[in-house]
Amino acid sequence: MRGKQRNARGADRQMKKFQDEAYGYIKDMFAQHHMVKRVVLSLISIIVMGFGISMFSLSGFGVDPFTSMNMNIASTIGMGFGTYQLIINLAILTFVIIVAHRGLVGVGTVFNMVGCGYTCEFFQSLFAPAVNEHYTYALRVPLLIVGIITLCFACSLFFTANVGVGPYDALSFMLARSTKFEYKWMRVATDVTVVLVGLIVSGGAKALLSGDISKIKNIGIGTIITAFCMGPLINFFNKYVSAKIFNVDYEKISKDVAFFMLKGAMVKNSVPNHTKRTRFNNDSTTAEVSSESTRL
Repeated sequence: MRGKQRNARGADRQMKKFQDEAYGYIKDMFAQHHMVKRVVLSLISIIVMGFGISMFSLSGFGVDPFTSMNMNIASTIGMGFGTYQLIINLAILTFVIIVAHRGLVGVGTVFNMVGCGYTCEFFQSLFAPAVNEHYTYALRVPLLIVGIITLCFACSLFFTANVGVGPYDALSFMLARSTKFEYKWMRVATDVTVVLVGLIVSGGAKALLSGDISKIKNIGIGTIITAFCMGPLINFFNKYVSAKIFNVDYEKISKDVAFFMLKGAMVKNSVPNHTKRTRFNNDSTTAEVSSESTRL
């Protein structure tokens, strides 16, 4: 009897903890200034991101690593890309929520998780007939360039909105904190891992070993360009476009927008429970938060 009572009390405590965390998520989502503007622009960035990925894919020069894995696995098991990406994002998000800071998760995370794959599928089906009629390098190269630029701008706008990161991005942040390795190395590790998984599942690894490169799908020069150029291009758009849209200065916080997102999550979660979170916004530095928390 006593054992059952202890188990019941333990279950009650777990439920109370879950309710408190859920409430914390909601508070963190809406704690920033100009929240409506941030949410709307975050949603727009996901639509633009889906368009950029579709241009990437239609160019035939490969896509970014995470999309590459998802497209390869989805085509292998006969599932739509958008549906598979939603499922894998849900799995990653569940893992991140359990072990990571809730500051990484927000309404933007939901937009990214649900909208990116389906938006990409929509634009790809819309433009594919016209692209297939004129599938030459004269068309494919511009598609690649448009895809890279559009994707980088969309990522910059999405990150700068600061209403949550994508589940895959959150995974890299979480691993960086738990392993003490720098974020950039954990991102390289996750990118390499997902590309290898996609290659193995789709049969691309076997084709590569046998020398039949033509059977390798969704991996190409575009994947390599993405790995080396996305960071600088995102920082460019962050400085000259996105920062001006949101009227913020991220150079004071970090040279890399990805590290800013991690710092933002740590700031939101380092504020004591009695602190009025609405007094802090996207522009608050760690020092400002600490100083204000002390006075409160």
